[in-house]
Amino acid sequence: MTRLIVVGPLPPPYHGVTISTDLVLHNAFLRNRFDVEHLDTSDHRASRNVGRWDTTNIIVALRSLRVLRGMLTGPGGVVYLPISQSAPGFLRDSLYINLAARRGWKVAVHLRGSDFRSFYRESPWPLRGWIRRTMRRVSSAAVMGSSLRWVFEGLMPDNHVAVVSNGTPEPSVNGGRRKANTVLFLSNLRRRKGVSEAVDAALLVLEERPDTRFLFVGEWEDESLERELRDRVATANGRITFASGAVGREKDVLLASSAVLLFPPSEPEGHPRVVLEGLAAGLPVVATDRGAIAETIVDGESGFVLDQPVPEQLAERLIRLLSDDDLRERMGEAARRRYLERFTQTTADRSLAEWLTGVAEHP
Repeated sequence: MTRLIVVGPLPPPYHGVTISTDLVLHNAFLRNRFDVEHLDTSDHRASRNVGRWDTTNIIVALRSLRVLRGMLTGPGGVVYLPISQSAPGFLRDSLYINLAARRGWKVAVHLRGSDFRSFYRESPWPLRGWIRRTMRRVSSAAVMGSSLRWVFEGLMPDNHVAVVSNGTPEPSVNGGRRKANTVLFLSNLRRRKGVSEAVDAALLVLEERPDTRFLFVGEWEDESLERELRDRVATANGRITFASGAVGREKDVLLASSAVLLFPPSEPEGHPRVVLEGLAAGLPVVATDRGAIAETIVDGESGFVLDQPVPEQLAERLIRLLSDDDLRERMGEAARRRYLERFTQTTADRSLAEWLTGVAEHP
């Protein structure tokens, strides 16, 4: 059986890459086709440390490189890793890629964001040269949606770029009681996730629908942002609340008891799992067009997708949904169908296994 080395971190903290690594390691389709091994690159500090230059990150990278060198023995197989979009992270990943390629292993990289092109364009010329050289050693790269294939244009042949989207496990929402006036924001509370614009939209909604409740659930990016937003919602008299991140059953309960999911990122995204979780729970989603979101939510059918996180526009879509029970129910049912048709975890697991099998079998 062909060996597959999965490179990546595990939770905590909980963010896209750690959750994805855990799901990959539990992929039954992969385990039926490959002898799966894991190179654990976990750094269990807060997610704000991801992709930064610091001593701990450097030590973790060098230790992982040493372990990988010991794993790359015997007949070559496939090394699979999520590829970073920052200089520190990419330089670390490039060590893994070049080492594996020199040992005769095939390398498959998965881009879970959509900002790689900007990272390449804005890098100094020596780093751009290193990026081009490294990507030539990659056997295949996967992106989160068809609209993101352009990210690797000129860096890899088009036929070496695949589309392998995320899925999400079935949430346990049976028996949950919907609260028709509750809007949920479920993500790390970071500026790039649109949390500031979402708070402004919430305040606008409350002016017209004072019975609405907004729940923001996630870990804070920094203390200054937390102070700023808590001060901003002080006039809402408890109708806008913040809570720490939720996982497992706690997250499922939140999804089951909310009426609408709000997720309006302001900066590039990949294929956010929170959007898939909203669809899976039968929630209409109000979001912005970032990464593969517009391929996931059918605008006007399973939610609303805006070009930019303009608070007034977000508020208008939320008020429309909160004011119309029939519309909210139709969109929720369409969201659930969309999930079942395209974004179950089984669908994603099979797609990943088929891609990596093709990488392994390609001459």
